[in-house]
Amino acid sequence: MRTPMTDSDRTLTDWLVALAAPTPSPAGGSAAAIAGALGAALVEMVAGLTGNREKYANVHAEATSAAEHAGRLRDRLVGLASRDAETFAGFTATLAMPKRTPEEKAARTAARDAAFREGAAVQLDLLEALSETADLAAAMTERGLSAALGDAATGALLAAAAARSAYWAVRSNLAGASDRAAAERAVARAGELLERVEREERRVLDLLGERVP
Repeated sequence: MRTPMTDSDRTLTDWLVALAAPTPSPAGGSAAAIAGALGAALVEMVAGLTGNREKYANVHAEATSAAEHAGRLRDRLVGLASRDAETFAGFTATLAMPKRTPEEKAARTAARDAAFREGAAVQLDLLEALSETADLAAAMTERGLSAALGDAATGALLAAAAARSAYWAVRSNLAGASDRAAAERAVARAGELLERVEREERRVLDLLGERVP
């Protein structure tokens, strides 16, 4: 049996092989985080290219800041891919817990609920990072190197796709939560973050419509 993907420094090929394997983990949450990391990497690239062109001297400071921020986000998102895999593996372990006695059943239910809450927390953290990625991507699409317009836009589109995945993962994980008030707050926060990402995605699509023949 394959062990869960937990190391954040695995190669992309390692991740793809692990995702393709017929095992529960890593799965969709990790894939969304990897997609977001690719988007952040593209933003970092465009910001770096922009900072190297004298023609864009008026945005060099912004580009430098964006490149540094995107680099941190790239690392953070890859880390979240590992964290999601670990969390899902933990949830799978709860399913193997004994449930013969009322006490065992209660312990199993509590462990499963805790795993669901942790899974939702990971996806909320993912949404936070994706919202920052989308902001940077939209800024570089608008003011970055025009020859790399499509690359910056791709960063935003990847972030948006990953954010939609994360939003529904939060809702799914908290669907049966016993603390309904906390679950509703988490889902509301996820919705706010998704709206922010999709707002930047629409901004990028508008820019593409204006600039691409």
